[in-house]
Amino acid sequence: MRFALHMRGSLATLAVALLVLLGLNSLAQADRPRAGGVDAQVSAPSGRLVQPRGPAGCIHRTGINRCARGRSVTSPEDVVVSPDGRFAYVASFGSHAIAIFARNRRTGELTQLPGRRGCLHHQPVDPRPHLCRRARALGGPAALVLSPGGETLYVAAAGSDAVSIFARSRRTGALTQLPGEAGCFGARPGGGCAIARGVNEPTSVAVSPDGERVYVAGRRFPSAIAIFERAGDGSLTQAAGPGGCVSHLGGSDCSTARGLASPEEVIVSPDSRDVLVAGNRSNAVVVLHASAAGLTQDPGAAGCIARGGGPEGCGVGKALAGPSDLAISRDGRFVYTASSIADAVAILRRDTTTGVLTQRLDRRGCIGQSGSGGCTRGNGLDEVWGIALSPDGLNLYAVSSRVNMLSAMARNRASGRLTQLPGRYACFIRGGGFGCPEGRGLTVAVAVTVSRNGRNVYVASEDTYLGSIAVFRRLAG
Repeated sequence: MRFALHMRGSLATLAVALLVLLGLNSLAQADRPRAGGVDAQVSAPSGRLVQPRGPAGCIHRTGINRCARGRSVTSPEDVVVSPDGRFAYVASFGSHAIAIFARNRRTGELTQLPGRRGCLHHQPVDPRPHLCRRARALGGPAALVLSPGGETLYVAAAGSDAVSIFARSRRTGALTQLPGEAGCFGARPGGGCAIARGVNEPTSVAVSPDGERVYVAGRRFPSAIAIFERAGDGSLTQAAGPGGCVSHLGGSDCSTARGLASPEEVIVSPDSRDVLVAGNRSNAVVVLHASAAGLTQDPGAAGCIARGGGPEGCGVGKALAGPSDLAISRDGRFVYTASSIADAVAILRRDTTTGVLTQRLDRRGCIGQSGSGGCTRGNGLDEVWGIALSPDGLNLYAVSSRVNMLSAMARNRASGRLTQLPGRYACFIRGGGFGCPEGRGLTVAVAVTVSRNGRNVYVASEDTYLGSIAVFRRLAG
């Protein structure tokens, strides 16, 4: 997930436009592969991406940049694809909405459902007709997650300080908010939601693989992870006292954990035993153990890993400044961290018995922009904000919000190491340049998702004016 600073969107647009005027296109011409050159000799690698031409390659609210037109898709923050691959859902921060698309499972093309079926909109008091169905507590949605079976959608709505719950029809893709207080949990009274602790400005939401719990990262004070027990119908309950949340400073009657300042992302290990959190201002990745009593943290270095160890007694790590997103391998042995300030992706090893995270402190422990921070050399990682692993574990994809890029990397499943794909297969950039082909719909890219069948990569770009959903096809070697 995946909630960038929205003032950055317009500034990034102006900055990149200036770069283009100063000669980015001429640089692209200089970097274009030539027949018989080095790039022409590189065989096409597995996991390479291509963007379909025309409207199939991106979706924008007005259809600019040769994209398809979409409704309620201003400043998209996140994309999730249903387990069967037939539908996709987009969190549109600027539209205060969820956009709903049918997905072609062969090509990956997205087509918005017609009429009011195509979106849900946050309209708590507005009586005027709207093209979308109404929903509660959808102000500024920042992140989405589907339950393992795809029957429930959970939405972290940063603008509403709430998490909203929707039943999902697996046949039609339609979303229906649960009735009454079961339909949303908010940090403040009003809107017909139940009150919850630890959901102040939520930026990420995760469901445990066993389907028994939902975790929500609340970035604002008290910097907490809210813990919800999940029933068979998708409804949630939060325990009173420390069993219902864990926070950085112990506020809101939560238990306390180190390294949790401004949690930006929360994920759950494949065995549902550990909850991993990117503590953005702690420059740390936190390990919390799930139990019937809530979440607990081991003492000392076993409980977290931070840049240089940090001031809270965490294990020593590198390239962990400003962690913004996390991805975990299917076997649970490796955790990858998008570090927005370090301009890098950190590669962490996870002990599948204890959950403890460690890191190699040489170049193999991270991949960074131009090799910064003593990492393996990478490209397109300036302010890397979102990452995603392919289902086969062979690739990791990353997006840069600063330079509007999508990067593609090969992953060694045994060692966890990342290396950039060669030549023109390494990246896409808005407008083309720096040796990368043009990627449409990448202005202030903040989130990337790979479909479960591994055939497509989707990018959400949050710029207020040019933000889009970009669509790419993923090809085997």
